[in-house]
Amino acid sequence: GPLLMPEHGQGFHGVPQIEAACLKTCRRTRLGTPVISSDLTSIVLEARDVETGLAVSSAYRLMDDGGLAVTCKAENSGPAALDIHRAASALLPVPDWASEVLTHAGAWGREGHQARRDWPAGRIEQLGRSGRPGFDGGPTLTVCEAATTELAGRALAVHLAWSGPFRLAADRARDGSAQILAERLFFPGECRLQPGEMLLLPEAIIVQSHTGFNGLSDVFHSQFRQRSRPMRRRVQFNTWEARYFAVDESGCIALAKAAADLGAERFVLDDGWFSGRRNDTSSLGDWRVDTGQFPNGLQPLIDAVHEAGMDFGLWVEPEMVSPDSDLYRAHPDWVLGFPERNLPTGRNQLVLNLALSAVQEHLHGAITALLDTYPIAYLKWDCNRDLYPATRNGLDRSGDQTEGLYNLLDRISGTHPHVEIESCASGGGRIDAGIARFANRFWTSDATDAIDRIRIQRAASLVVPPEMLGTHVGPSPNPMTGRPVPMVFRILTALFGHFGIEADPDKMPDCDQDVLRRGIGIYRDHRDWMACGRWVRISAGASDPDVQLVIALGGNQALLRILRVDTPVRPLQPRIRLAGLEPQARYRLNEFVMEGDPPFWLVGEFSGAGLMVEGLMLDPGRALTGRLIHLERIGR
Repeated sequence: GPLLMPEHGQGFHGVPQIEAACLKTCRRTRLGTPVISSDLTSIVLEARDVETGLAVSSAYRLMDDGGLAVTCKAENSGPAALDIHRAASALLPVPDWASEVLTHAGAWGREGHQARRDWPAGRIEQLGRSGRPGFDGGPTLTVCEAATTELAGRALAVHLAWSGPFRLAADRARDGSAQILAERLFFPGECRLQPGEMLLLPEAIIVQSHTGFNGLSDVFHSQFRQRSRPMRRRVQFNTWEARYFAVDESGCIALAKAAADLGAERFVLDDGWFSGRRNDTSSLGDWRVDTGQFPNGLQPLIDAVHEAGMDFGLWVEPEMVSPDSDLYRAHPDWVLGFPERNLPTGRNQLVLNLALSAVQEHLHGAITALLDTYPIAYLKWDCNRDLYPATRNGLDRSGDQTEGLYNLLDRISGTHPHVEIESCASGGGRIDAGIARFANRFWTSDATDAIDRIRIQRAASLVVPPEMLGTHVGPSPNPMTGRPVPMVFRILTALFGHFGIEADPDKMPDCDQDVLRRGIGIYRDHRDWMACGRWVRISAGASDPDVQLVIALGGNQALLRILRVDTPVRPLQPRIRLAGLEPQARYRLNEFVMEGDPPFWLVGEFSGAGLMVEGLMLDPGRALTGRLIHLERIGR
């Protein structure tokens, strides 16, 4: 009991389950001994502070996929208000084999860096203070033993299903005992429970693996798939890196025809379509079609998109407002930070206070008006800045902002259930299981450079199944890095995700267009089984080449992708050994040829045991080259 709901006092000096105080009586809360109840799949602990009336309940539920879902709630049944300083969604003892901690770091366009360090003592945190999960990899923290790899060893991870400020921590005391913590982060004065009020904390997902980091991913991928509505992973074309803000009716119609000719199935009109929007300095909040650029509204463009065999998607950023906008001029009191003066902007914008019912009603009306007027199949829902100051009348309201976002998305999804939603936040700034209840897709990063994307997508795939990660073929040279990358390499990188195009077809050489069409054909042939397959990272994170495998449900086929970024030091490379196959089965391997004929060639037939124990010499050997090999199980 005390190990699962620890409390300060009686010699315990670790992190308690909850820290709260009653300012009226000048008393810190102290929970009594938890009462435990259980059944075959769950354990519930309930503890109470008789003096203040605080009651805390923690429920641990074993899920079918092997994960552990933890929920916690606190209720004030006393006569006076209680100030909650912090409260854990999950607080668990850590097995004694855990000697290292894996955390994540990053910045805009540079997401996906992992940090693994020794953990002999002390506290290591994964912290998000910005009001959204941020570019640091989101609310996930992992402990493991020193020998753990992608394919072997023990690991324990916690993920908080929450899109606001958070704290995850691994804490080892002087006596060697250790805890792992997941909690919504409260700022001073943010959480005060009045008599009769209840606080429901975000759900935490706990996963333990004895088969390396891939074992963690197996469960997390299952969780994200269950939370998000299944969808057909259509090939998307996004206008941003093709046109940026320079979008208009005739130009977009021509762009749509070119995108369809390449094999795109969805045309997404990005930023720049609404009233007065010529750059990022104005007009956010004025969600009316710009009649100068689209004099007949969006319908002529949508008609052309449908005629080309695609459906239509639209970029929006409802949570934000430009100071130079009709909405802000009419309602300056609707922003976070009010009534402070000279509020700081980010990307020339302020943040609307989603906790206000008037803001909720306005945004719901504005977005549903678009969805009711036009046949929009997809919303790219962006959030291009952190929340600062996230206050209302001087007190922090970050959590209310997140709950307001969930409420708004829930209402829109309820009235328009067939509209797919992408979670985008300056790229990968909001990727978590909380927003996955409403989002079908995550924009992994604004960096479309294929070399950077290998690292970024690989790191995100620890918790998110790759078919939910937006992966686009961008221009070459890349607009962010300036690096030229061959088309085949860009295609192979995007194939292991939700495939898209983010480049001007008119600026692609004809030979690149031909290769892209072939790559899209391969993706469309295999995407359905890939979307429910098992994703296996074979190579270590920082190694070159990057080797990954996706295996179909039932194991009848698989795709192996090998990407080499740099020239190897030696001319002869070690064999690449596969994983996740059936040892007794036989497999036929065919390599896809991206250029020229024939479209594929036979590698050979091998036993699963041979492929996993001895491996094959598959390293492409040259910088910026890759191989894509289809495995077909032909017998056991």
